[in-house]
Amino acid sequence: MTQSILHLPWRRFGSALRLFPMALLLSSCNAQTHDTASSTRSDEHHIGSYTDFRVVDGDTFRIEGLDRGVRFLFIDTEEVPRGETAAKQLEQLRSTWPHAYHERRGDNPFPIKMPSPFGWETAEAARQWFSDVDSIRLERDSNDNIYGFFGRWLAYVFAKKNGSWLNYNVECVRMGWSPYYGKYGFSERFHDAFLIAEREARAAGRGIWDPTEQHYPDYDERLRWWNTRGEAIHGFLEAQSVDDGLYFIGRDGEYERLALATGTEVVVFGMVDWITDTRPARTLKLPHKKDIDVLVEIPGDVSEEWLAEREQQYVYVRGTVHGSGRRLQIRPATVENISLSPLPSSGAPR
Repeated sequence: MTQSILHLPWRRFGSALRLFPMALLLSSCNAQTHDTASSTRSDEHHIGSYTDFRVVDGDTFRIEGLDRGVRFLFIDTEEVPRGETAAKQLEQLRSTWPHAYHERRGDNPFPIKMPSPFGWETAEAARQWFSDVDSIRLERDSNDNIYGFFGRWLAYVFAKKNGSWLNYNVECVRMGWSPYYGKYGFSERFHDAFLIAEREARAAGRGIWDPTEQHYPDYDERLRWWNTRGEAIHGFLEAQSVDDGLYFIGRDGEYERLALATGTEVVVFGMVDWITDTRPARTLKLPHKKDIDVLVEIPGDVSEEWLAEREQQYVYVRGTVHGSGRRLQIRPATVENISLSPLPSSGAPR
């Protein structure tokens, strides 16, 4: 079987790079004007250090010795074509971009993920960036949210280059390979560094901010969507710090804590991932982890506009906890108790 260039071990990329746009490589080299704050390592957040790793794409590695997969925090690089037909897919995408993207998205109200020419270029540039790196160091952002939806580590990747430690996640944004990805919240440790890196990349027209590159055409729309969610999460975490009657669906340990509140009224905060197709709609799904959900019963008829405002957004729900196992239910008394705005719990200070 012929091995796709997209699946070559990271140290064996020489022939593939002959096809790689030199402008992107040059911009990524020039972009390494990192700031000291973004490279500050922390033993308190240390996951492990590894020498046997392979770059799969801009935000995916294969790491030997790691006990589970890893999701790189606060970056989201574009997808790459995969499989035996990867080269053919890439050629087709290059010849039809951005029409291929618009056709795939169709009437979807939200930006989508799909393979792109720039995703392939980012993967190759990431391999080049790590070509002189002998070991990597993984660190958490916090000690209370360690694993993602699929049970992967949520991590920063630090690499030592030219004698200095760099935070790859921040540098990835600085090089224009990804925006600052706040869809699931903002960075606790490096928020300012990410903002500075993104501003620098946009001002310089690097990568996804270069209109001549074949990348997703709707980054401003993506950022509005992601940042709305990130700001909602930030507001909730501030409220939860003074009100332990609030529960964050998706956060480590919160589902188990919610299960102990069965039969009582609480306020949960979670992302509306799924709405029943039947009308009138009767259920919203707030995913916690893979195959573990909180279902919210809609107590009355609601409009399509009401549903559209909440789809893929974070909501507050006040209601009574029912059920057990992998699907708890929240039963609000009225639809006003399913809100985009904060709802304090009954025990919260007023």
